[in-house]
Amino acid sequence: MNRSNCLACAFTLLLVIPNYAQQQSTLTLADAVTKAYSTYAPSRMRGLQWLPDAAQYAHQNDSVLFINGAGKSMDRPVLTLGKLNKGLGKDAGLDRLPDILWENSRTILFWHADKLFECELNSGNSRVRLGMLDGSENKDLDPTRTRVAYTLDDDLYIGLAGNGQQVRVTQDGGQGIVNGKSVHREEYGIQKGTFWSPNGERLAFYRMDESMVTTYDLEDISTKPSTFEAIRYPMAGQTSHEVSIGVHDLNTGRTIFLQTTGARDDYLTNIAWGPNSDKLYVVHLDRATENLRLVEYDVRSGRAQREVLKEHSDVYLEPEHPVTFLNGSSDRFLWWSDRDGHDHVYLFDLDEGLVKQLTQGEWNVKRVIGQDPKGRTLFLEGSGEILRGDPSGALQTHLYTVDLKSGNLARLTTAQGSHSGELSPDGSMLLDQWSSISVPHRTELLDAGGSVMKVLLDSEDPLRAVLTGSMEFLTIPGEEGDLLNARLIKPSHFDPAQKYPVLIYVYNGPHVQLVRDQYLGGASLWMMHAAERGYLVFTVDGHGSSGRSRDFEQTIHRRLGEVEIKDQLHGVAYLRELPYVDGERMAVHGWSYGGYMTTSLMLKAPGTFRIGVAGGPVMDWSMYEVMYTERYMDTPEENPDGYSSTRLPDKCAALQGELLVIHGLQDNVVLPEHSYSFLKSCVDQGVQVGFFVYPGHAHNVRGKDRVHLMTKVLSAIDNAIQP
Repeated sequence: MNRSNCLACAFTLLLVIPNYAQQQSTLTLADAVTKAYSTYAPSRMRGLQWLPDAAQYAHQNDSVLFINGAGKSMDRPVLTLGKLNKGLGKDAGLDRLPDILWENSRTILFWHADKLFECELNSGNSRVRLGMLDGSENKDLDPTRTRVAYTLDDDLYIGLAGNGQQVRVTQDGGQGIVNGKSVHREEYGIQKGTFWSPNGERLAFYRMDESMVTTYDLEDISTKPSTFEAIRYPMAGQTSHEVSIGVHDLNTGRTIFLQTTGARDDYLTNIAWGPNSDKLYVVHLDRATENLRLVEYDVRSGRAQREVLKEHSDVYLEPEHPVTFLNGSSDRFLWWSDRDGHDHVYLFDLDEGLVKQLTQGEWNVKRVIGQDPKGRTLFLEGSGEILRGDPSGALQTHLYTVDLKSGNLARLTTAQGSHSGELSPDGSMLLDQWSSISVPHRTELLDAGGSVMKVLLDSEDPLRAVLTGSMEFLTIPGEEGDLLNARLIKPSHFDPAQKYPVLIYVYNGPHVQLVRDQYLGGASLWMMHAAERGYLVFTVDGHGSSGRSRDFEQTIHRRLGEVEIKDQLHGVAYLRELPYVDGERMAVHGWSYGGYMTTSLMLKAPGTFRIGVAGGPVMDWSMYEVMYTERYMDTPEENPDGYSSTRLPDKCAALQGELLVIHGLQDNVVLPEHSYSFLKSCVDQGVQVGFFVYPGHAHNVRGKDRVHLMTKVLSAIDNAIQP
């Protein structure tokens, strides 16, 4: 598509910020950073959830717990903070209501000081149900809520209700052995290290041996003299850790380990229990991420019973969802796959194999919300329709139902935006929390057919008293003939007759979608502040980003930063055709993968940007972790040209304009070595760059220091392109 047609392909979908009356205050950078999730966040119903044994829902604020139902117009308070503290007796001291777990409509549970309390609502009296040892982490309550798994140092424990006993499950933690924690650096859907059986009588857990993995030291200057923490970090092509899966039986006190097959550094992920608590289902993914097997294990013997299914890809696989059995069935289950090019759900039978594909088409399933009690209807969250000529459906998230017998699909939500649903225990109602670029936040009660029964909350715009500009969604032409979703923020004082500098915020990496039809369009609040400084703030989700299709993301395979850079430059070309853009005053900023993209754009498209600010950047993919890098790049031995073309220290001499590199001194995700190696190359070749370190911070700069960070970022950009 030639450039003269570029403008015709862009269109404005919605305007985010209404033009409020006078006397609006200025949004300061400090407020944009520190109050983005408090003062300037739309109000929400805290702790909104269904009661397990009634067609009622609950929510809370800091001092009162409420319940309500479909036929009720008024919330009913059932507990106050004062009553709870009184009932706690010597354990009192809460300054706000804790997060609530509902045992039933009469009893609640909550965590306080490493203890699980139960509280009878009528009396307000509380007692300790179970506890944990001091210093415990990674707590995981069992389905019966009478046992809790947790880790202490690198060993696994279980706290029991009744006698208060603390059972030590493992004894070998330390010196590279880690029990009960997440493994594989939390890739492939792994978010925890313990998995309770449905009856609560068995606990599956990860055991990781990383004693063979290279260690790297991270400096802590809070001590005098400074000290170093050694972390184990497997870089691409290096020896990785080995994982096994244990199963502890609480009735016998015996622990067995699954007799897994395959290479010792394969990935073991997506762990799920069978409904009868006697089988465990594990996805085996080879290190090349090209072959997966779903294997059924007997938890008494640890032996594999059968290989349930297999998948293969010549590019890569990334399983992220464990099997989900249908209600009332011990043999039929749901399986996620992108085998047809989009994320869809399939119905399998343990004996018969594939029964049917439940969802299909040019859209993606994002989440299984639940099933009705009889296992007849499946409730889902998914995108809108994503067409080659109109990809804007990727910005949406809607609620759907699928009839498991007929396969009929119905979309429940009609309002454009991003919806998230919670299904009532009887499957008759949904709590729908959603927002859009024009709706700050709304919570609605829906029936199972999607009709709105009542609006529970319609939040006001928290920015109504603040001077902010407008936001547009755009569709622009990208590489390989695809259209790309983009977002443009303009200042409130925007004048189309003037020329404005542009700040491009970039990520453009796998598993991240920055442009969404939700409050602020997926943008951070500091971007609204930046627009008020006089910038146009622009973001485009190019190839490699999530939310579109398998092929749209996987086109980056073995060449990270190649097609993504082309897409970002398509965005630049689009902007330069706008009459109000000063194409000579452009800046780019990003963090992590976005830091890699920022540096790459400065070196591979020299002269395009006056300044780049790269935070926590990957500078050399051979120094990044095995689990992420080898999936997208293969190993350095298998793909030497790909690694060479993406090694940024080798290309620093091409820099034109200013580059500021920022890194956390204790970054355990992208090691500081990345920035140091880049700086060494700059010194060797006489290239001047800016560099700033944040002591005490890991991969992200959080807390009050984030104000310092964003001040530094925007000040550097101000100095370079002067809005």
